[in-house]
Amino acid sequence: GIFDQRVAVSAVLYPKPFGIQAEYNIGKGPRYDKLTNSINTSAHLEGGYVTLNYKYDVSKDHVIFPFAKFQYYDGGKKFEKDARSYVVRDYELGLEWQPFKAFELVAEWVIADRTFEDSALPNNRQRGNLLRLQAQFNF
Repeated sequence: GIFDQRVAVSAVLYPKPFGIQAEYNIGKGPRYDKLTNSINTSAHLEGGYVTLNYKYDVSKDHVIFPFAKFQYYDGGKKFEKDARSYVVRDYELGLEWQPFKAFELVAEWVIADRTFEDSALPNNRQRGNLLRLQAQFNF
C-alpha cells in the first residue's frame, strides 16, 4: 500500500575499446522528512550512475579494464526503517585485470559522501574513502 512510482532509462556501450554504462531514474516514493519527523509518502526521488571504461587487450586472453564511475541518489528507500532518506555521491576509480579468462582481480578506490537519515539518526552525514580488492574465479 506504499506509493512508489519511477521511470528509468539505461544504456550500455560495451568497451571496444571505450565503453560507457549509464542508468538514471526519477519518480516519487516514501521518504523520511527530518523537519517534520514524519514520512512524506510521495516525495521526489532521483538518481543514477555512469561508468566509463576502457578495454586493453594485452594478449588474446589477457585483458585490463581501467574504469571510473560516478553514482548519485537523492530519495528514500521504502523498505528501510522510516523510509530512510538518502543523498549519495560516490566517485570510484579502478582497474580490473584478467590475466586469463577464468580469473579476475579488481582494485577500486571509492570516495564517498553519503547522508542517510531516519528518526533514530536525523543528522547522519558520512564521508570517507575505501579501497576494495576482489579476486574472482569464473567457471
